[in-house]
Amino acid sequence: MCLYRNVSDVDSAVGTWLDTLYENGYSPEQFEWESGKGCYQLLYNGAVKGYFRAISQVNHIKQEKFPDTLNWIWMDEFIPLVYKKLAGVDSEGDAIRAVMKTVEHDTAHSRESKGLKPLRVLLYANPFTWNNPILSYFKVRPFGYGIRKIGPDIVCEMLAPYEKEKKDNKMTMDEFLGDEVNRNQGWIEEDSFVVDKWKDMVPEGSIRIGDTYYGVYHKDINRRLYIKEIDKHMDVGYVYGTLKGLMEQELCLDKVPFYGRLKQMTYTGNVWFYDINTKFDWLRDIENL
Repeated sequence: MCLYRNVSDVDSAVGTWLDTLYENGYSPEQFEWESGKGCYQLLYNGAVKGYFRAISQVNHIKQEKFPDTLNWIWMDEFIPLVYKKLAGVDSEGDAIRAVMKTVEHDTAHSRESKGLKPLRVLLYANPFTWNNPILSYFKVRPFGYGIRKIGPDIVCEMLAPYEKEKKDNKMTMDEFLGDEVNRNQGWIEEDSFVVDKWKDMVPEGSIRIGDTYYGVYHKDINRRLYIKEIDKHMDVGYVYGTLKGLMEQELCLDKVPFYGRLKQMTYTGNVWFYDINTKFDWLRDIENL
């Protein structure tokens, strides 16, 4: 299965997806596309070889049934150059996992117990920016080049930028304009207001925005706030939550002046963050509140 962010990406991809195969000797007559409602199946000599879907269609995908032989899901460019929230999708990470469970049939018996190969998901992107909810969802944080195990069945590989050949010792256009894509490390310039020293931080309260919980801390007399993502509310200080999913112990964040102060402090550089994922999660949440 080839996954894309939205239907327009699927439509664009299938238009040129076979070109490389044609260049390598395959005949166009061997292939056929079946389509409907933005979904595509690629047939090779009459047999289905691949499914093309968008994670924005997750509710539709959950109604489908896929063959047991489907054991790879591949998603390219999951980090767009300009991030926009997908309509109808609260969490892109949850959507990807819902697709996985649908392919696995989400039964009480594992694929392995039925003699099937385990399902594997490959996500590819150039991290030009770290402002992406999928990176945060799977707890992938910037680190050095190489392969790192993030958690159970989650592995990340960061490739080093490659050296480009220089002709006749002349300046290249990439050198002149800045080869940001090849540099592959956009997060290097995005870690402002991220602090790695949390000693003596005093917990002050917690805030729930949607499904994400944030611990609020302070340390110095200027009352700068420090934000860290947490699993649930802390039993200390104030407790706020958004109107959606409001709990009994929460004050409604949408309806109090404190929300405006939080936003102002964020935009004036008076909020620091535990890590880069927390920073971007907070910025997205506070802006869309």
